[in-house]
Amino acid sequence: MVTSPAPLPPHRPPSPHAAGEPPLRDDIQVLRAVAVLWVLLYHAQVPGASGGYLGVDIFFVISGYLITGLIQRALRRGDFSFRAFYGRRARRLLPAAYVVLGATLLVAPWALNRREQIDFVGQLLGALGFANNLVLWKQTGYFEGASDLKPLLHFWSLALEEQYYLVLPALLVFSPARLRTATAIAVTLGSLALLVWWQPIDAGGAFYLLPTRAWELGLGSIGALMTSVSASMATATATARSLADTADARALRCQRVLRTLTLPSWALLLVVPAAPQFFGTAHPGPAALVVGLATLVLLLREPQRWPRVAAPLIRIGDWSYALYLVHWPLIAILHNAWVGLKADPQALMAWRIGAVLLSFPLAWLLHRGVERPAKAALTGPRGAWILGSGTAALALGGIGLALHKPAPGAIDFVELRKPNYGLSANCDAEEPFDGREDCRTRPGARWMVWGDSYAMHLVPGLVRVASDQGLAQATKSSCGPFPGLTPVRPGLGRGNSFASPWIEQCQAFNASVLRWLARHPEIETVVLSSLLTQYLDASKYELQRTRGDASDDGRVRGERAMREALLADMAETVKRLRAMGKRVMVVAPPPSAPFDIAGCLERRQARRWMIGATPGCVIDVKDDEQRRASEHAFIEALAKAEARLPVLRFEPLLCDGTSCQVERDGVPLYRDQGHLSREGSRLLMPAVMSEAVGERQLALRN
Repeated sequence: MVTSPAPLPPHRPPSPHAAGEPPLRDDIQVLRAVAVLWVLLYHAQVPGASGGYLGVDIFFVISGYLITGLIQRALRRGDFSFRAFYGRRARRLLPAAYVVLGATLLVAPWALNRREQIDFVGQLLGALGFANNLVLWKQTGYFEGASDLKPLLHFWSLALEEQYYLVLPALLVFSPARLRTATAIAVTLGSLALLVWWQPIDAGGAFYLLPTRAWELGLGSIGALMTSVSASMATATATARSLADTADARALRCQRVLRTLTLPSWALLLVVPAAPQFFGTAHPGPAALVVGLATLVLLLREPQRWPRVAAPLIRIGDWSYALYLVHWPLIAILHNAWVGLKADPQALMAWRIGAVLLSFPLAWLLHRGVERPAKAALTGPRGAWILGSGTAALALGGIGLALHKPAPGAIDFVELRKPNYGLSANCDAEEPFDGREDCRTRPGARWMVWGDSYAMHLVPGLVRVASDQGLAQATKSSCGPFPGLTPVRPGLGRGNSFASPWIEQCQAFNASVLRWLARHPEIETVVLSSLLTQYLDASKYELQRTRGDASDDGRVRGERAMREALLADMAETVKRLRAMGKRVMVVAPPPSAPFDIAGCLERRQARRWMIGATPGCVIDVKDDEQRRASEHAFIEALAKAEARLPVLRFEPLLCDGTSCQVERDGVPLYRDQGHLSREGSRLLMPAVMSEAVGERQLALRN
């Protein structure tokens, strides 16, 4: 174990540190540099950095090691103070963070749309209360805003660390000295066990919450406590010299082992984030454990002099906190402005790289002008008053932004872009379908819509079409009306859509819909609708047969095989529904764009910065045909398969030879890149359904 830190290399000036505390270790600063560079490369989406998010896991282990060591040394000296500890943490972290929060708050009205502004205010208040991980956990979901549009997304890890710091001092103070290491090991193993149990149930919660991430900081805590015990034994008094000699011998043996593991550990930190797929896709998972253990080995290694060539890395390590703070708001603001986010990934990557490069001089200014001087300047009551005033000012600014109202006569895009669950949010089913009351417009409904979110968005218009006949809604996000097939994302971690147990839930839901329909003969018309992408995109998905052939694994792979299997399943479903006496029709997904259509229209209305948008935010027909070639082929094959099956499409209403409309009479038809808005559904569905229902019947119902 490390018994004392090595002196700083002569090329590096000493860094300020608390009295009685060792100076910054160059090897730790290099580790910080590696961690933050991986994160920057990942957020810039540079090829070869697909696992750069593991840089955060490296940070967690370092943080646990340093903070635990700080507390343990104070406890051994007998001068630990909760007030002094939290005061030092506040001076270390808050000033630079508040500058970034304040700058982002000032830019938000011009950079973010209203929905993103409201989400931002929640993130801001969460950041001020060290609870941003909880806020972001609640902001995740199928219909929630994209994570890459959230400027304070990266504050989740800072909140998680601060929550750990709230618990750690008390844990160490009130644990007997001889049991502290054992306590840290027990907490770390308990957190890791909780992760294994919870991740399949709630992958988002397992990612964001302290109980399932504490093991990473705990690794660092274990290392710091082991180092402290070794140092304490090595400095034993003369009355215990034999014990000290034993400790010295043990430390030497340990250091020999650590020296052997040094190069493999560095190799793991440089290779695993470049190829995380070899460890599975669950995160945190095996890859995080591997880089965490490798980081721990390097922290326990005796500090070594680093050559002058490493000086740039050491400097980046010094700025790592400022770099982490600054880089993501720049990228997120760019993502908000880049309306054509998915249309031209190469051009967008160039912009991202530019944002990352800009973050370096900004981080240097933040580090030199705010982070370093604030440690010494913001002490005592004056420092507490300044930090408290900053907290209050930021909170009031965020509340003011949230209360801002759109100009009179402007479209309320916050309302327009709200999730469209159909009749009720409860109709996005988590359980088998039971015909619940809030998913029917009235008892004895004679129409049913069945499918995923692309069935949900039809409901406002179908309510108008079905009128007094009533409508029942059987829907589950991402789960299309194909009882014999379920989409699967190979290698995706448990607890996510398209992985267990979601696969079994989708299968059970579709089976329950068929059973319910068989028991309810009053349902005369069944409307089927689905996005289809998850059933036909062979580059990302496979299909799982509900009842697999015993001779194989029940999987369908490849575009052609998937399309044929889907056509067969649709034919079988239609046959079963007709045998129950139901009339069946299929509504194809509307044209879609590679960008958020409603977001583009809002930015155009508010005259916000936009990059990559088509004129008028319209959908390019050729782009839609190329991106969704497999879906178009399926719809055409389905329409030809049986003349009696109505396959209804939006293209005749919206598209000419070059573009598809996204507004009608000034009303936005879409709420995102593909789902119809509520008003868009009401405007379009009667016309789409007119041929299948009959103009006369439709006129009578309306």
